[in-house]
Amino acid sequence: MINYKFFDIMNLKTVLRPLLWTTLSLLIISWDRPDIGSGDTPQITVTVDLSVLDMISNFEIGVTHVHNQWDKGHPEAVARVKSLLGECIRFHNQHITHWGVDNDLMPGPGQYEWKTLDHRMNLIRSIKNSVPVITFCGAPAWMKDFDPKVKWQVEVRVRDENVADFASLCKTVALRYPDVKYFQVWNEFKGYGKDYIRLTNMYKAVYDSVKSERPDVKIGGPYLNKGGRDVSDWDREAVAYWLKNGSGAEFFTYDGWIEGWPPGGKTEEWMMGRTDFFGKLSKEYAAMSNLPVWISEFYGGKNDNLEFTAANYASCYYHALKNGTNVALLWEPFSFGRLFSKTDSANGGQPTPHYFVVKAFNTYFGPGTQLYKAESSSGNLDVLASREKVLLINKSPDPVTVALNRKKLILKGYEVRLEDTPRRKSVKRTKTSE
Repeated sequence: MINYKFFDIMNLKTVLRPLLWTTLSLLIISWDRPDIGSGDTPQITVTVDLSVLDMISNFEIGVTHVHNQWDKGHPEAVARVKSLLGECIRFHNQHITHWGVDNDLMPGPGQYEWKTLDHRMNLIRSIKNSVPVITFCGAPAWMKDFDPKVKWQVEVRVRDENVADFASLCKTVALRYPDVKYFQVWNEFKGYGKDYIRLTNMYKAVYDSVKSERPDVKIGGPYLNKGGRDVSDWDREAVAYWLKNGSGAEFFTYDGWIEGWPPGGKTEEWMMGRTDFFGKLSKEYAAMSNLPVWISEFYGGKNDNLEFTAANYASCYYHALKNGTNVALLWEPFSFGRLFSKTDSANGGQPTPHYFVVKAFNTYFGPGTQLYKAESSSGNLDVLASREKVLLINKSPDPVTVALNRKKLILKGYEVRLEDTPRRKSVKRTKTSE
């Protein structure tokens, strides 16, 4: 039984006073030091110096619409995806045949089947702020030599004697969609293999034909297929020939996978160590061509972990941006890299962590944004800073404590965090453990 007489008023004050002050002290410490981590998490020092301009961003992320018929899902989910896309993604690319539309846009000379391509272009137009892009690939069957060994006939090149026919078709497409200002020619040297001379001849015919009627448009090529390879001597030879003999170009195009093709089988650590892949390629191609660089198909690591995917792509974007990439087109945003959940139910079309990464880059670090000196004491944390926002990318699966100037934060494993840029002057870096 409790002896209540023991707790007289004086004794109660004596017991509670230290508890009260202890509690108050803890509250004050928590208020003064928000987000501080435990001693168990590695600490990384990040400094941002708004007095030092690092570069001006030219980078923007777009999408290529492929086979996924997301717009035929539940109306609520479709509306949700349209709204989310309209918030932050401008560039929307569509091929003229094979990828989500009928294979034969032109069944025969003088014949056209526009229904599915019109539908896809109208879908793109229905998305707020969209900028449509068209890729001239592939050619109708009658312009190619049928090869029974090839399952997907887009892998067959245009017959030499029909190059002019294909160029004329491309001109007709450009005239049908006068709101389209950007065009890519062909896709990954399909059917041409290493034959950059024939590929260049076809590109030149298309460029000249389209420009004869639409001199206002911007046309890009040669759409090199890099897989997971670094730039080779053959690449340099092919690009040099194309630049000299292809009539012209307003931007340079290539694609790649950080894992190569087919993707899969690589560890998360390996994929995170490869995120500078696109940056290295873009830097070299920009120097070779002296043109804006587009990554026609942008593939980060293949993984079912949505948090890893977001962080991995974020680091890939970071390096692409820092090395002068202009546009990165995500291939099929419902499968590769996944920006949204499926639209087959009313609650579908929900954004993934990767979507918010894309939104952060396009909203706060897009073309024209001044970027300032930002340094991280660890290779496991990428940092990007504008005058308004700082983007922190934890490339590690483990949580870390980050000292952002004088503010301390805890980032979860593979977390991508957007913070307001500290207004204080940069503090002197101190040695920390990683």
